[in-house]
Amino acid sequence: MQLTNKEQELLSKYQNWLKKNNLSDKCNVYFLEQNSTLVFQTWKWKEMISETIWLKIDNKEWKFYIKNLGEKFNKSFSLSEIIEIEKDFVVKIFKEKQNL
Repeated sequence: MQLTNKEQELLSKYQNWLKKNNLSDKCNVYFLEQNSTLVFQTWKWKEMISETIWLKIDNKEWKFYIKNLGEKFNKSFSLSEIIEIEKDFVVKIFKEKQNL
């Protein structure tokens, strides 16, 4: 399954948001077309803080999976919801790091 044009646009906006906030060296997102998986990674120096994996189940919904916890959640999300979740997480992580 491929990303729709709207999904590609949302990912592009997210990547631009990362650049604008000087986070593109700390955060990464990529889509694996062969298994319809969207991966968000957050790094601190050379250590990965978080990796979330979103599995595309149809043209509108995604399932959430946290790799390092090994748990699956039976809830579906739209890509716009995913982007907001990921943005909130990134802001929280790097805001906390700045306060240390």
